[in-house]
Amino acid sequence: MKYHRDKSPAGLLSPRVKIKLSMTTKKHANSSKLLTGFTIIELLIVMAIIAILSGIILFSIIQYISSGKDANISGNLSVLVPVGEIYYNNSGETYSDFCDSEVVKNAFSQMPKNFTGSCYDESNNPAGACCGVSVIGDKWAACARKFANSEKAFCVDSRGIKREIVVSFCQSGIMECK
Repeated sequence: MKYHRDKSPAGLLSPRVKIKLSMTTKKHANSSKLLTGFTIIELLIVMAIIAILSGIILFSIIQYISSGKDANISGNLSVLVPVGEIYYNNSGETYSDFCDSEVVKNAFSQMPKNFTGSCYDESNNPAGACCGVSVIGDKWAACARKFANSEKAFCVDSRGIKREIVVSFCQSGIMECK
C-alpha cells in the first residue's frame, strides 16, 4: 500500500491515511490479528448482571400475580355479603343451606385454585375457600387463604364484616370473622 505525502512543509501524511494507519496499528504485540470481541470475563459479568435483573423482575411479577389473586378472592367473597341478605330474606329469615347455594358455589368457582386452602377439595372446592352456617341458621361466614401472605385469610360474614384474619381461624366450621 502506497502512502502519499502532503505537499505541506512538514511532509505529514494526509488525514485519510492517518485513519487507516491508526486502525492497522491496533495489533497485539505477539500476533498479527486485530483484537476483536469480548473477553470471557466481560461476557460473564454481563450475564451475571442480566441474571440479577431477571431475578428482581421475576420476584416483582410473582408478587403482582399474588396480589391480583388476593384481589380476586376479596372481590368474590365480598359479593356474598349482599347475596347472603337476599338469601336470608327469600328463605324464611334463615341462612340454612346458604353455603350450599349456587351463588356461593359460583363465587368459589371463580376464585383461583389454592392447594393450601383449609377447605381444599379438587373436585368440589379447588379454591380452598371455607363457608359455614350456624346450627340455628342465624349467621354465616366464608373465608379463603391469601396468596401474597399465606399466614392471612380474607373473611366475610353475615354481619357485613369484610377483613383479613389469621389463617388458622379460616376453617370449615367458621361462623364469623374474628
